[in-house]
Amino acid sequence: MSRLHITLFLFLFSLLSLQAQQYGVCMEVVASGGGTGFQGNRYFAWTIGESFASTITDNGFLFTQGFHQPDPCGKDFVGAYDLADWGVAVFPNPTEGPIMVRFDSGKKGVLHATVFNLLGSLVSAQQILANPEGSLIDASNWPPGVYLLQLQDPLTRASSTLRVVRI
Repeated sequence: MSRLHITLFLFLFSLLSLQAQQYGVCMEVVASGGGTGFQGNRYFAWTIGESFASTITDNGFLFTQGFHQPDPCGKDFVGAYDLADWGVAVFPNPTEGPIMVRFDSGKKGVLHATVFNLLGSLVSAQQILANPEGSLIDASNWPPGVYLLQLQDPLTRASSTLRVVRI
Protein backbone atom coordinates (compact mmCIF):
# COMPACT_ATOMS: atom_id res chain seq x y z
CA MET A 1 0.00 0.00 0.00
CA SER A 2 2.87 2.43 0.74
CA ARG A 3 4.31 1.88 -2.75
CA LEU A 4 0.98 2.94 -4.22
CA HIS A 5 1.02 6.15 -2.15
CA ILE A 6 4.61 6.92 -3.15
CA THR A 7 3.87 6.26 -6.83
CA LEU A 8 0.74 8.41 -6.68
CA PHE A 9 2.65 11.20 -4.90
CA LEU A 10 5.46 11.13 -7.52
CA PHE A 11 2.95 11.18 -10.35
CA LEU A 12 1.07 14.17 -8.92
CA PHE A 13 4.33 15.96 -8.11
CA SER A 14 5.54 15.51 -11.70
CA LEU A 15 2.25 16.86 -13.05
CA LEU A 16 2.46 19.93 -10.81
CA SER A 17 6.10 20.57 -11.72
CA LEU A 18 5.23 20.45 -15.43
CA GLN A 19 2.49 23.04 -14.88
CA ALA A 20 4.94 25.33 -13.08
CA GLN A 21 7.27 25.67 -16.09
CA GLN A 22 7.72 29.19 -17.44
CA TYR A 23 7.53 29.48 -21.21
CA GLY A 24 8.88 32.52 -23.03
CA VAL A 25 7.17 34.35 -25.84
CA CYS A 26 9.84 33.42 -28.39
CA MET A 27 10.54 29.86 -29.49
CA GLU A 28 14.11 28.73 -29.99
CA VAL A 29 15.61 25.82 -31.85
CA VAL A 30 18.81 24.22 -30.59
CA ALA A 31 20.78 23.05 -33.61
CA SER A 32 24.36 22.82 -34.80
CA GLY A 33 23.82 25.36 -37.60
CA GLY A 34 21.39 26.91 -40.03
CA GLY A 35 20.39 30.17 -41.60
CA THR A 36 17.95 32.07 -43.76
CA GLY A 37 17.89 33.17 -47.37
CA PHE A 38 15.92 34.43 -50.32
CA GLN A 39 15.53 33.04 -53.80
CA GLY A 40 13.26 34.92 -56.15
CA ASN A 41 10.27 35.95 -54.08
CA ARG A 42 10.55 33.13 -51.54
CA TYR A 43 12.01 33.31 -48.03
CA PHE A 44 13.76 30.21 -46.60
CA ALA A 45 14.84 29.33 -43.07
CA TRP A 46 16.65 26.12 -42.14
CA THR A 47 18.47 24.37 -39.33
CA ILE A 48 21.10 21.66 -39.45
CA GLY A 49 21.24 18.79 -37.01
CA GLU A 50 17.54 18.31 -36.36
CA SER A 51 15.38 15.30 -37.00
CA PHE A 52 13.04 15.43 -39.96
CA ALA A 53 9.54 14.02 -40.25
CA SER A 54 9.01 13.52 -43.99
CA THR A 55 10.20 14.58 -47.44
CA ILE A 56 7.87 15.43 -50.34
CA THR A 57 8.83 16.05 -53.98
CA ASP A 58 6.49 18.11 -56.15
CA ASN A 59 7.06 19.99 -59.43
CA GLY A 60 10.83 19.68 -59.13
CA PHE A 61 10.88 21.10 -55.57
CA LEU A 62 12.03 19.06 -52.59
CA PHE A 63 10.27 19.85 -49.28
CA THR A 64 11.51 18.34 -46.03
CA GLN A 65 9.35 18.80 -42.98
CA GLY A 66 11.08 18.94 -39.64
CA PHE A 67 10.88 20.60 -36.28
CA HIS A 68 12.24 24.01 -37.22
CA GLN A 69 9.97 26.81 -36.05
CA PRO A 70 10.15 30.40 -37.29
CA ASP A 71 10.90 33.08 -34.72
CA PRO A 72 7.57 34.73 -33.81
CA CYS A 73 9.48 37.69 -32.38
CA GLY A 74 11.11 38.50 -35.69
CA LYS A 75 9.69 39.07 -39.14
CA ASP A 76 6.92 36.64 -39.73
CA PHE A 77 5.69 36.71 -43.30
CA VAL A 78 2.48 34.96 -44.20
CA GLY A 79 2.43 33.57 -47.74
CA ALA A 80 4.78 34.70 -50.52
CA TYR A 81 7.41 37.30 -49.75
CA ASP A 82 7.18 39.36 -52.94
CA LEU A 83 8.90 42.38 -51.36
CA ALA A 84 12.11 40.46 -50.54
CA ASP A 85 14.33 43.06 -52.18
CA TRP A 86 12.72 45.89 -50.19
CA GLY A 87 14.37 44.71 -46.93
CA VAL A 88 11.21 45.28 -44.89
CA ALA A 89 11.52 45.37 -41.09
CA VAL A 90 8.53 45.76 -38.75
CA PHE A 91 9.08 46.36 -35.04
CA PRO A 92 8.35 46.10 -32.17
CA ASN A 93 6.40 42.94 -32.65
CA PRO A 94 4.57 42.18 -30.38
CA THR A 95 3.58 45.76 -29.60
CA GLU A 96 1.48 47.77 -27.18
CA GLY A 97 1.45 50.93 -29.28
CA PRO A 98 2.69 52.09 -32.67
CA ILE A 99 4.72 49.86 -34.98
CA MET A 100 7.60 51.08 -37.13
CA VAL A 101 7.96 49.92 -40.73
CA ARG A 102 11.38 50.36 -42.37
CA PHE A 103 12.49 49.43 -45.86
CA ASP A 104 15.48 49.82 -48.19
CA SER A 105 16.03 53.50 -49.00
CA GLY A 106 17.50 52.53 -52.38
CA LYS A 107 14.03 51.59 -53.64
CA LYS A 108 13.03 55.26 -54.11
CA GLY A 109 9.37 54.42 -53.71
CA VAL A 110 6.56 54.12 -51.22
CA LEU A 111 4.63 51.20 -49.76
CA HIS A 112 0.91 51.06 -49.11
CA ALA A 113 -0.03 49.46 -45.77
CA THR A 114 -3.43 47.95 -44.94
CA VAL A 115 -4.23 46.11 -41.70
CA PHE A 116 -6.81 43.35 -41.25
CA ASN A 117 -7.83 41.30 -38.21
CA LEU A 118 -7.92 37.49 -38.43
CA LEU A 119 -11.59 37.60 -39.42
CA GLY A 120 -10.67 39.62 -42.52
CA SER A 121 -12.21 42.87 -41.29
CA LEU A 122 -10.42 46.08 -42.19
CA VAL A 123 -8.70 47.60 -39.15
CA SER A 124 -6.63 50.32 -40.81
CA ALA A 125 -7.30 51.62 -44.31
CA GLN A 126 -4.53 51.96 -46.88
CA GLN A 127 -1.78 54.14 -45.41
CA ILE A 128 1.15 55.44 -47.46
CA LEU A 129 4.57 54.61 -45.97
CA ALA A 130 6.94 57.08 -47.64
CA ASN A 131 9.84 57.27 -45.16
CA PRO A 132 12.27 54.33 -45.61
CA GLU A 133 13.99 55.15 -42.29
CA GLY A 134 10.74 54.47 -40.48
CA SER A 135 7.03 55.07 -40.95
CA LEU A 136 4.68 54.66 -37.99
CA ILE A 137 1.40 52.76 -37.96
CA ASP A 138 -0.61 53.50 -34.82
CA ALA A 139 -1.74 50.22 -33.23
CA SER A 140 -2.48 51.67 -29.79
CA ASN A 141 -6.27 51.61 -30.34
CA TRP A 142 -6.39 48.05 -31.65
CA PRO A 143 -7.76 45.42 -29.26
CA PRO A 144 -5.16 42.80 -28.21
CA GLY A 145 -4.86 40.09 -30.85
CA VAL A 146 -3.17 39.01 -34.06
CA TYR A 147 -3.35 41.23 -37.14
CA LEU A 148 -2.26 40.92 -40.76
CA LEU A 149 -0.27 43.85 -42.16
CA GLN A 150 -0.43 43.85 -45.94
CA LEU A 151 2.32 45.88 -47.64
CA GLN A 152 2.12 46.62 -51.36
CA ASP A 153 4.34 48.38 -53.88
CA PRO A 154 1.85 50.52 -55.85
CA LEU A 155 3.99 50.47 -59.02
CA THR A 156 4.62 46.73 -59.41
CA ARG A 157 1.69 45.49 -57.30
CA ALA A 158 4.14 43.19 -55.45
CA SER A 159 2.90 42.57 -51.92
CA SER A 160 3.72 40.79 -48.70
CA THR A 161 1.65 40.09 -45.62
CA LEU A 162 3.13 40.09 -42.13
CA ARG A 163 1.71 38.95 -38.83
CA VAL A 164 1.63 41.63 -36.12
CA VAL A 165 0.70 40.87 -32.51
CA ARG A 166 -0.94 43.56 -30.36
CA ILE A 167 -0.60 42.84 -26.63
